[in-house]
Amino acid sequence: MSPYSEKLRVAMGASGISWQSVVVPEQPPRAQLDSLIGGYRRIPVLQVGAHFYCDTRLAFEALHSGDSSASYLDASDEAFRQWAESEIFFAVFSACSPFQQLRFLYQQVGLAGAIRFVRDRVRMMKNATIAPLGRKSAVVQINRYVADLEQRLTSAPFLSGDSPGYLDFCCYHPLWMICHLDSAASSRWPPSVTAWVGRISALGDRVGADISLEMIVEDISRDDTRPHEAVGEPYRPGNRVSVAPTDYARDETVGELLLLNRERIVISRVLDSGLSIYLHFPREGFDLVLCQ
Repeated sequence: MSPYSEKLRVAMGASGISWQSVVVPEQPPRAQLDSLIGGYRRIPVLQVGAHFYCDTRLAFEALHSGDSSASYLDASDEAFRQWAESEIFFAVFSACSPFQQLRFLYQQVGLAGAIRFVRDRVRMMKNATIAPLGRKSAVVQINRYVADLEQRLTSAPFLSGDSPGYLDFCCYHPLWMICHLDSAASSRWPPSVTAWVGRISALGDRVGADISLEMIVEDISRDDTRPHEAVGEPYRPGNRVSVAPTDYARDETVGELLLLNRERIVISRVLDSGLSIYLHFPREGFDLVLCQ
């Protein structure tokens, strides 16, 4: 039920990429995932061989053979994406009533699961650096967002043009979440926006087959690629570091630093099996701290 998981599902669907999945609990602890990547708690994580992408933008680029131009947006589109994935993402939950949120959680995970989920989210946001909007302000923001989407969809079926692209996937998933919380929401949107949501949603209809931890480890063992070591001062390759988001869900992951540049952080971790894996994080929005 993660909106960002839906973002990645529709991106893979648009590219016709076959994939397998591990469905994890709604909140930590997640034994299988934790055994691989430590404390990082955000979902989804994309695995390609021994490489794990802990960010949907980096994951999207990995789906396109590491081509960073696949997610390139001009200044206007990038500002719109940031608005969608920051203010609007959180406004979605503020705009819905507590009853709508609890009803959705009850349908997904039952009463006990809903209680655990709410408690976890309260703890998760205790040290967050973002302030949620009030309900009225959130509704105003979402209405503005939908109006801007309508304007952008007047000349093409997708935000990216004649076919869906990275901007579409980023801007779609908050509305996907709204539809799950409030089934009548789309009836209040302009027809062009409702139709666009339907076209994107259809891309994620295919469900990936389940995969086991044993299959994941086997996939890791077959991958002998290792990131190029490139780290600038004051860091050195092999430094033990922690990586954590700066805004919310700020649980840290510890490993050895392999690569650090303006775009990404890559750390390595050694599994109990002795195999090495490589975790990719974006540089922006993450703290990097040397461990003693």
